[in-house]
Amino acid sequence: WDSDLVEPGPAAIVRDGLVTLIYNSKNAPGSKGRDSMPAGTYSAGQVILDASDPTKVLYRSEEPFLMPDQPFEIKGQINNVVFVQGLVQHSGRWLLYYGTADSLIGVASSTVQGAHAG
Repeated sequence: WDSDLVEPGPAAIVRDGLVTLIYNSKNAPGSKGRDSMPAGTYSAGQVILDASDPTKVLYRSEEPFLMPDQPFEIKGQINNVVFVQGLVQHSGRWLLYYGTADSLIGVASSTVQGAHAG
């Protein structure tokens, strides 16, 4: 994962001096990619940047936080794809909208926590 075609997802979130960017990445074939997932798999990761110097990476996920694991994400027009595209905060939850196997639209949700809850 995170070895080929890194592309931005939803608009970045800037809060508390940090920029959080959710991105899509494709697993490269062969030795450049990860053996634990099929070549060509699209998954989602995140990177946190310093808002005063966005060239400074403070954190980058080592593992995808969203990857194809449901039948509708694994089989479709293009197999093994989750492609994040929209993020909204609604009623105390984060809603992350994503394409699945280039065939459907899915949504993942999480509770808004801490200072970001208001």
